[in-house]
Amino acid sequence: MSASLERECRTYARYLIGREPDAYIIRKYIECHQTGRIPEPADGFERFLIAASVRGPFLARMADAYASRLLKYGALRKKLVLVLALLECSRGGFETLDRTSAGGFAGTALQGAWRVFVFALALALGLALFVPARLVAGGR
Repeated sequence: MSASLERECRTYARYLIGREPDAYIIRKYIECHQTGRIPEPADGFERFLIAASVRGPFLARMADAYASRLLKYGALRKKLVLVLALLECSRGGFETLDRTSAGGFAGTALQGAWRVFVFALALALGLALFVPARLVAGGR
């Protein structure tokens, strides 16, 4: 089980900050799961969503976009929040997360517009992939 949790942590960190987490973050991620702080997925669809999300950062982005709109309190979002919190408190992670945009107001506006576009694209692709899967799994 810890190998799959390690893979989750690595994939989610690459999705969130673009690089691998250090050993401390992986250890704490696994520890939080082993102590029961992060609940197991509620149903088969949530397990499918998590299994799809660990296949790579792009699929993690799609699954996160989908879950942010249709499964806000699901296991995937809790796992992502845990990784984000661990990264925010880590030596290498917080610099990446707290970095400001270059280019002043125009650079910030362009970066914001780009992020909105990427989110909309990930949401559209996530809906196309995960809505049929949820219907097959018998979800609402």
